Amino acid sequence: MWRSGLRQRVKEMLMILPSCPFLPPSPSSSQHFAFTKKPLLGLANASLCSPGTMSTATNLDGIFKQKQVLRSKVRKSLKSMDPSLRSQEDDAIQSLVLEAPWFKSSQRLCAYITCSALREVDTSKLLSQILQNPTKDGSVENAKKLYVPRVEDKNSHMRMLNISSMDDLIANSMDILEPAPVDQHGNAREDVMQANDPVDLFLLPGLAFDKSGRRLGRGGG
Repeated sequence: MWRSGLRQRVKEMLMILPSCPFLPPSPSSSQHFAFTKKPLLGLANASLCSPGTMSTATNLDGIFKQKQVLRSKVRKSLKSMDPSLRSQEDDAIQSLVLEAPWFKSSQRLCAYITCSALREVDTSKLLSQILQNPTKDGSVENAKKLYVPRVEDKNSHMRMLNISSMDDLIANSMDILEPAPVDQHGNAREDVMQANDPVDLFLLPGLAFDKSGRRLGRGGG
C-alpha cells in the first residue's frame, strides 16, 4: 500500500515542495533567484498545482510562458554567479540540512547526485554524511539508508537504487554519476519501489524556490 502512496508523494513533491526551513535569502543570494521572498510567477494567492486556480487554457498558457521566462533568468543568474560564492552557499545549505531535526531523524532517504553542468546545489557533503553509517550506538541496522537516481532509457525513466558507498557510482553517457544496476558482487541493487519500508525524506533538486517552498523545476516533466 505504501508504494502507491510513495508514487503519489513523489509526483506531488516534483511539482511543489512543502514549506521547509531551507536557507533564508541573503543579500548576495537573493539576487541569484535561488531563494526569493516574492512568490514564483507572481502567484501570491495561488498554488501552482491547484486546478481550481487555473480554470482556462489561457491561464495555463500564461503560467507556462512565465515559467519559461523565469527559468531563463535563473539560468543566466546562476551562470554568472561567482564560483566561490556558489561554494559558500552550497556549504551553508548542506549544513542547514545536516542540522535539521527532520534530517537527523530520517532513516531512509532518496537524494540526487549533483550535476555540475546544471549548477545544482552540491550534495556531496550530505551524501558522505549519510554513507558514513556510524550511529551513536555503533549499530549498522540504525544507520541511514540511501537511494539515488539511475536513468534507465532515453525517455529519462528513472529508478532510485540503494548505494552504500560513493564508489558505487559510475559516470553515464552524459557524464552524470549514477549507481550501476548491480553491486560489486553481481547482486541487483534494491529499488526503492520494492523496499519493505517507506522512505521518510526526499532531497530534490530545483531551479528556484520561493519563501513558501514552491519549486520551479527545469521543465523536463
